Order: sequence, then C-alpha cells, then structure tokens
Amino acid sequence: MTGAIIRAVNNEQSIVFGGVAWKPVIGSGLAAQSEKLAAADKATHYVTAGEHSSAVGTTKLPAVKIKEKGRAFYSAAAIFAQAHPSGVQIYSQEFPGDDVWVVASHDGVVISDTDVLLTRIEAEELVADIKLRHALAVVITGEFDAIMHLNVRTQLKPVRNAIQKIPSSAKVMVVVLLLLLVVDTSLSWYKDFKLRKLRELEQSQYIDAHAEWKNKLNQWASTIKPDGRQGLINIYFEMGNAPMKIGGWNISEATCLTSATGWDCNARYEAGVGSTNISFQENLPRGWTANWGGLTTAVGNWTVQVERKSLDRSRIQKIPDFSLVYISALQRVLPAMKKVDLSAPAPAPIQEPQVYIDRGKGNELVNVPYPVENTAGIELPKIQTLDIEAPLRTLAVLPLIDDTVIKQLRFVVGSQRTVPTIRDGMFTSKLIGDIYVR
Repeated sequence: MTGAIIRAVNNEQSIVFGGVAWKPVIGSGLAAQSEKLAAADKATHYVTAGEHSSAVGTTKLPAVKIKEKGRAFYSAAAIFAQAHPSGVQIYSQEFPGDDVWVVASHDGVVISDTDVLLTRIEAEELVADIKLRHALAVVITGEFDAIMHLNVRTQLKPVRNAIQKIPSSAKVMVVVLLLLLVVDTSLSWYKDFKLRKLRELEQSQYIDAHAEWKNKLNQWASTIKPDGRQGLINIYFEMGNAPMKIGGWNISEATCLTSATGWDCNARYEAGVGSTNISFQENLPRGWTANWGGLTTAVGNWTVQVERKSLDRSRIQKIPDFSLVYISALQRVLPAMKKVDLSAPAPAPIQEPQVYIDRGKGNELVNVPYPVENTAGIELPKIQTLDIEAPLRTLAVLPLIDDTVIKQLRFVVGSQRTVPTIRDGMFTSKLIGDIYVR
C-alpha cells in the first residue's frame, strides 16, 4: 500500500482513493461501534457501518487536508460498493506515477484488504487472488458516476475525541451529579450507571448465528468441486485413451488423482521384448512425460485440465431421498461389482465461524456455535465415502449423483488368460469418491 490519493470534486468536496482499512462489525449500534473502532485504530476519519453495509472503513488523512475548513471527504471504495449493491465486483484504476487503485465489493460491502494503491504487478496479483476466492467475481471496466453517490453513507466522518462526544447539556448534568455524589457520599447513581452500561454492552453483543453459519457454509461450498456422472465419463474416456503399448512396453496399470485444476494421471508400463527407455521416450503421446522405475518399469505422466462448478448447497440430496433413490440404483448394478463399500454419513469438516465481540476490555475473537433453532437453509452437510472395485467396463453403468467428488480412479491390467465373468475381467478398476448429502 502506498497511502491515499485525494482528488477534489469542487471547493467543498474531495474523494479519497485508497488508504482506507475495512473491517466487518456485527450486532446492534453499528454507528457507535464504527466510531469506537475508528478511535481504537487512531484514525482521523471513518465511514460508518449500518443497514447498507456491515463494514467500517478507517483512515488517517494528512493534517494539511484536515485543516481545510468546510471540506467534506468521501471514500471512493464506499462509493463503488454503493454503486454495485449485488454480487462480487472488482475494479481497478490507474493514476499518474504508476499507482493502481484496486477495490472489490461483495453485495455492496467493501472487501477487506482492498481499497489500496499498488504497483501494476501487485494490482494484477490482488485481482487474481480475489477471482480465485470468489469464482463468480466480475471485473468492472470503464468509469462509474461517483458524484451521485456523495452522501452520508460514503462520507469519511471526522473521529471525535471523548470531550466532543459529550453534549453540552450532558456535561452540565455530569458536573451536578458529581457534586451530589461528593455531598451525599452516595454510590447509588454510580451503581445504576455501571449497571446500565453493562446492559447496553450485553445488548450490543447480539450475534446472528444463522447469518454467520450461512456465510461460513457458502464459503466452504465454494471450495468443493464435484465431478458427478459427467466427470466420471470424461475421466473414464481419458484413461481409456492411454496406449496399451508404447515402444514395446506393455501397460500394467493407470491411475488418475483429483487436483485443483483437474486430474494428475500416470500409466505404468512393463518392459517387453526389445523395449528400451529410448523407445519409450520416443513414442510417448503428446503432453506426456517419462519416469523410470528400475530396468523393467516405465511410467508416463500427464495432466487433464477440467473446469468444475462449486457445490450448490441448496441442491444437496437429503439422506432419506439418497438412501431410497440412489442406493436403489446402486443395488441394481451390485452383481457386476467385485467390492462395494459405502460409509455411513459423517459430518463434513467445517470449522465454526468466528466474530469479534467487545467484553469491555477490547475486541475478542470468539467462535459462533451452531444454532439450536432456526436451522433452515444452513443444514450441515455430510459425507459418504464410496469405494468400488469392479471390471473397468462396469464403470459405464455405475450411477453417480452430481454431488460426488471423485478422488481416485485406477485400473489394473490382469493376465490375458483371465476368464471374464460378470465380476471379473482383464481390466480391474478401483474408484474412490466422496458423496455429499444432508
């Protein structure tokens, strides 16, 4: 970050690009929380959170700018977020001197660690990182009308000191009450005051567990990339294209493991008559690389690029429906399989969301327990692991639901003297995958 750029709109208004730190706040009394957080950050100005945005922005403006009497400052990031109230939006703007301003918003809320001035390379890296974290992010181009969004929601308000926060009438009352306390030597008012403050603090600590868990589950689901039946068909044919012979070497097995970008595959070959490492290398398929496993084994490696969509929580099958419909489909092909293991539903590994709360001694990061009631829309997903061993041809009729992540697909070449049966064949396959249910 290289600070901020302040551009004057007119004699009374200026827009601040960059230099604003954005943090989420929760609970009630967001305006008071915003100013309190700004004071804790030793900021000079802040953009308050409210019904329009759950994030507060804080910054330290140069003293020479603050002294310009009557001038109001506005956050360019808040203006961008207000102009783009839905979805994940990314925007960058170049300034003279090679500074690039990068901002991103999610449903009208500025995303933390954006609203910064970077070099061009740093800006490209930040935009790429945001797009990686948010698969549906949209990069906005062109200019947007900032003037129409200069309002109290986008204004950088000055941070008041403790004395400025107290109304004049309240100052008089405090003096009177203090005199009464001294004269009467009574602690009753002080006790009532402390009790009231404690109640206000407790009320301000309300945490919407349902909303926090919904956000957490959506974040988790965005990292799960199912394959489903179509994914099985694609990798099935990909492995089927592996040559049976390469330069006199005979295939013995092939394996594909899931990766972030698709599949990492390898095929193992055993030496045949007249085969050499050179003959293997010279006859490798395009895109393959060779490795050696001693004098009589060669391995071909290749990768398969696949675009997968994230898991849609709203479409995850319920366990009763899964147990009836899918299990029945699987039972129909059991006679064609050598081994089938389907584990019992187990909770998906999802950590509890965390939020900051004020316990009277500053903000503290705490876990948000799963709500006991009102769980509609935030049902916890479960995983059932499927482990199958069967003739390779059986995969052509294997049923899979869309919410299946194939972790491994492997086949082994048996003896040519193998007598094919419904459960045995020359090619034996092994599939391991996770099925998501709820």
